[in-house]
Amino acid sequence: MGLLFAGYELTALIGKGGMADVYRAVALTGPRAGQEVAVKQLKPELSRDPQYVELFRQEALVTRRLHHPAVIDVFDAGVEEGRPYLVMDLIDGQNLRQILSQCALRGILLPIDFAAYLGHQLALALDHAHAGTDREGRPLGIVHCDVSPSNVFISRLGEVKLGDFGVALTPGATKGARQGAFGKIHYLAPEQLRGGPLTPRTDLFALGAVLFELLTNQRAFPGTTVEEVGERILSGQLRAPSDVRPEVPFELDALTLHCVAAAPEDRWESAADFATDIAARYDPSVGTPLAIASVVRGLFGATRPKVGSGD
Repeated sequence: MGLLFAGYELTALIGKGGMADVYRAVALTGPRAGQEVAVKQLKPELSRDPQYVELFRQEALVTRRLHHPAVIDVFDAGVEEGRPYLVMDLIDGQNLRQILSQCALRGILLPIDFAAYLGHQLALALDHAHAGTDREGRPLGIVHCDVSPSNVFISRLGEVKLGDFGVALTPGATKGARQGAFGKIHYLAPEQLRGGPLTPRTDLFALGAVLFELLTNQRAFPGTTVEEVGERILSGQLRAPSDVRPEVPFELDALTLHCVAAAPEDRWESAADFATDIAARYDPSVGTPLAIASVVRGLFGATRPKVGSGD
């Protein structure tokens, strides 16, 4: 029998991050009794830090207001034994970081149609998050702030799910240095690095960096140190995906470069606009959940996946 925690039986650790650990679990009570879920716990040492406890609280508030096929569903939250936790749908599959790493090991690239399809699904997820409202219908003003391959999950059925809103900003949580202190350096927009105001266009910069990586399996802004990567981003040292992979069509080059423009006003106005454009850039008979699921099975075989991200 696994560890009992807040009405859940924790059966396996499936993700470790800087902020939190994620467990495969079974619900013991309530409407989901008997079902497998994922339980995310703030790390013990951070559970005593008011800043991280507040981040976790914000994640619970934000994610429980979001319900979209491309966003991981969070349906329970609380504090148990002094540790804040979230309970969310268990995604049997892999995250994009794991998928891209496996592609690199095999010396292959994702099909271009697959990359564009994944970019489209992420844009739909972001559009839903950016349009999120509170119980009274007032805009939440969500900015995810940490769109990256390790926070995007692909289920065994080929579903694309954006998760980990742990550093998402809302109007009540944008004060202080936290604006530029979180997220992964390769996907941070210039305004994040400078500690400036963040908007949905900040997430579109990260989405462009992820799309570049999906198309090429290389970083949009390479570098061996945080400082080197940051300097490339701040100086607007852009390259097109076709510079790395010549068969990438011009339209996807232009779309990607539009996302990662240094000035926010030079990017797409909204994730919805990006989604509309990229939807026309892949063959819908090739970029499908079934095809994505087949690729994931081919890369990882029939072993049970262990997917999860702690931050």
